[in-house]
Amino acid sequence: MRVKRLTLAVLMMPLLMQAACTSGGYQRTESDQLSEKATTLAMASQTWQRTSASALPAVEDLVQRADAQIALRNLDVASEKIERALRISPDYAPAWSRMAHIALNEADPARAIQMAKRSNSHAGNAIELKLLNWQYIREASQMLGDVDGVLNAEKSIKILNSL
Repeated sequence: MRVKRLTLAVLMMPLLMQAACTSGGYQRTESDQLSEKATTLAMASQTWQRTSASALPAVEDLVQRADAQIALRNLDVASEKIERALRISPDYAPAWSRMAHIALNEADPARAIQMAKRSNSHAGNAIELKLLNWQYIREASQMLGDVDGVLNAEKSIKILNSL
């Protein structure tokens, strides 16, 4: 339970910073934004690694290469590798989650929501992965100005945190 709360706290950090920045006089610098993205990526990577144990070796290799490209911000290359992994194993939830992460970073919130929901549909009882995906859905809904989507995501996050 403590790990879940810590994960949620770290994943929410960028959103809290954004709220604080837009309500006050503080302007986020590019350095702040990069730091927040790095923190979020680190937590996402940990979640993806913990849920990747059941992957086929070829899929795991592609996903690891994609993770390296994500860390380098080579999102097009990372996306290609994940798409190849999904052609091999289309129900591999951590790969769909990575696609949601990439879509968010490419400012494509509608696609991010679609990918995160797809990941959740294959995530089984991987609560931590589902929690990460709902974070992506909430962030994407905020980008779209979808208040109902944000509230629905927050409700799902609260439920998952209570498990």
